[in-house]
Amino acid sequence: MQDLNKIRLGHSILTNKIYMYRYGKDERHALDKRDAEKDLFVTLVDYMMHGTPKGSTKKVIVDGVSYCVTVKPEKD
Repeated sequence: MQDLNKIRLGHSILTNKIYMYRYGKDERHALDKRDAEKDLFVTLVDYMMHGTPKGSTKKVIVDGVSYCVTVKPEKD
């Protein structure tokens, strides 16, 4: 069984895609990777829309910078 502590999500500036990757001793070098963009966004929308049919906003702090992430259904 693989060690789940050695699996990360990352953004590639070369392909502008989000990947899930497994690393070894150096976490900057992927041993295996796969496209994870759809999985990430499906999970994010499911999380943000749970119990809130009109959507929701969450405060997220990344490297000391605060962001507001909003997910809501698109109006037709």
